[in-house]
Amino acid sequence: SIELAHLVNFSTYFQSELAQLDAMANDGLITWSSDGFEVTDAGWYVVRAVAMVFDRYLQADRNRQRYSRII
Repeated sequence: SIELAHLVNFSTYFQSELAQLDAMANDGLITWSSDGFEVTDAGWYVVRAVAMVFDRYLQADRNRQRYSRII
């Protein structure tokens, strides 16, 4: 539905974000399903890190230490 609403190819548009989520999946923090992904019980401890993957402003400014650290 996102592709239709915004006329983008989801996997291309979010390529870097999906790569970051793959790393989180390898660490057991999220699981993939046909509907998307779900945060695991272990992932809830770092759910902020999962959300930060999609924060456009944070990703653009990630070289600065302006934001608080998770751990």
